Amino acid sequence: MIKKSLFAIALGMILFSCSEPKTEQESQTETQEISIESPTVSEANGISSIIDAYLEVKDALVNDNSSEAASKSAALVAALKSFDVSSSEGEDIEEVERLQVEATLVAENLNSEDIAAQRESFQTLSVLMKDFIQIAGTDRTLYEQYCPMYKNNTGGVWLSASTDIKNPLFGSAMLTCGSVKDTIAVD
Repeated sequence: MIKKSLFAIALGMILFSCSEPKTEQESQTETQEISIESPTVSEANGISSIIDAYLEVKDALVNDNSSEAASKSAALVAALKSFDVSSSEGEDIEEVERLQVEATLVAENLNSEDIAAQRESFQTLSVLMKDFIQIAGTDRTLYEQYCPMYKNNTGGVWLSASTDIKNPLFGSAMLTCGSVKDTIAVD
């Protein structure tokens, strides 16, 4: 019994002495990972508004409705502009801000009545939104979907809240063309 106790104490001392104290940079890195994986309530609400507006634009393009896509893009632009990047922590704040600015500029191009131009802008926006959401966080599972035939077979992507393929890049012309390429899950 005494041998077991001494062994346990010795093992504990070895484990304790072998673990190095964390540097300040390591502690900050852990904090960054936690804040990125678990957005605060205000970040989640801002992200939620952005995702909701993005999905409404996507649905309008799926339905070949350029005027609705244009009107829904105003809510997306407003949500992107109102997102508080200062609530994001860590090294990625500059990247979040850069993506926010770029996504806002591209979303403003959706205000066109030309559905082909809207779809091209939406494809660009989708790439930016995926990167933005991966860094800033998400309040729901999203699916990156891919259509290999878009833009002369160079391919195009968009985000969806469902695994069902409803292609906004072609609308009714090729409504179910595509596949799920990636999943962005709530951490």
